[in-house]
Amino acid sequence: MHRHYRRHKFSTAVLNFLVAGIFVYAVWTGYKNYAFSGFDDGRINANSVLKEKKFDKMPVEVSTPSGLKVWLIEDHTVPIIALSFIFEHAGRAYDPDGQNGRAGIAANMLLYGAGTYNRRQFQDELELNGIQMAFSAGREDFSGMLVTPSENKKTAYALLRTALTEPRFNSQDLSVEQAQNIEALKIQKERPESVLSLAFAGELFGAEHPYGRNPLGDEADIMSLDSEDLKTWLQSSLAKDNLIIGMAGDVTPDEATAAVEEIFSALPAHNANRDIEAPKMNLKPHTRNVERDTAQVVSTFAAAGTSRTAADFYPLYIANHIFGGSGLTSRLSLKAREKEGLTYGVYTYLSTDEKTPLILGQFSSTPENYPAMRKIITDEWRRFADKGATAEELETARSYLLASYNLRFDSVAGLADMLAAMQKYNLGLDFLQKRNDYVNAVTLEEVNTAAARYYSVMPMEVNIGKIDNQE
Repeated sequence: MHRHYRRHKFSTAVLNFLVAGIFVYAVWTGYKNYAFSGFDDGRINANSVLKEKKFDKMPVEVSTPSGLKVWLIEDHTVPIIALSFIFEHAGRAYDPDGQNGRAGIAANMLLYGAGTYNRRQFQDELELNGIQMAFSAGREDFSGMLVTPSENKKTAYALLRTALTEPRFNSQDLSVEQAQNIEALKIQKERPESVLSLAFAGELFGAEHPYGRNPLGDEADIMSLDSEDLKTWLQSSLAKDNLIIGMAGDVTPDEATAAVEEIFSALPAHNANRDIEAPKMNLKPHTRNVERDTAQVVSTFAAAGTSRTAADFYPLYIANHIFGGSGLTSRLSLKAREKEGLTYGVYTYLSTDEKTPLILGQFSSTPENYPAMRKIITDEWRRFADKGATAEELETARSYLLASYNLRFDSVAGLADMLAAMQKYNLGLDFLQKRNDYVNAVTLEEVNTAAARYYSVMPMEVNIGKIDNQE
């Protein structure tokens, strides 16, 4: 779980538009920037001393008087404190029928004033005290982050508590938010990457399932929302029994206990949201084309994956890295980009969402190169299932994954985020120390067993662009 936050200074329309790409375009854009750079991080990581280094800070679990718990890494190197939190089963998919878009609007408006602060006053307090605060409505979960200088922690804790328990949800601010969301919906229809994302989600999950809905919401639903709807969302979704907290930085266990109690103890006891059945994913191999007059054909594809805590997660994790996840050195990239010159980038990655574990991938090409590009994906997919990886590929992947892992811990915000994710996926307090051992323990036989299992069925594909002779 990786989130990037900054102080809330950009417009809501921009924030919503970024969300509108769902989960494929943001990753694709990042990969293209990386691919164009020519940066060979595989070679650098293979020779890095970091691959032998283990993370030496052991988290501790502390509990508050009201029964809340937090996983904490205490580090006084820099006078900064970071807090990451997740409210499970409180994201966009839990918006009730007729209110699609509610959680996303609420996430934005939690920073639009709370308690005695109006919108400008609240944001000025954040700015003047060097505090970063953000909220995000994901598909399944609602999450947030607080980063503060130690000297301003009391102000930061009070502001976060007030935002979560006394948001104003001012009707005038809501009207502005609604107008911006409607404008974002219009822009979304004009951008091919957003159209592709929506078509892909609908094709994979089904338009009737909450996972297949537009993450921005529906125009009629958005305009029907009022302040009471947002207050209902607050009371039903953000509770103590669906809350996960990670904390890191210049804070002791006793101080963390007091802070968490101050911020979250006034929340309702129970999350009232209904459970959502897992979608019946349409993973039968097929291709759907969304015809659009674009310079590039962009293709997104998916196949069944595995859960984060499954016994074969690490074998598949390494297999995916070899096949399409290792930047310029993956099989797909070497074949399609380096050898044939058919694309600027192609990649695959694992999605370990609770109800929808998947292998996901994407590439772009010119319309005339698309047939050859798709043939490479098909041929390499089948070859990987049949023959698996080599011992050399395994060792190269292992070296990269061991070294690059340590680069994740370059900030207290990253640590807090990791601690929350560790709890969400039940990875254990000792995960930071054991993770590289898990990678080291994977054998070539296990990688190839995972390849044979998960790559034996061709992926489904949705693409956008003008293509002739589609199957």
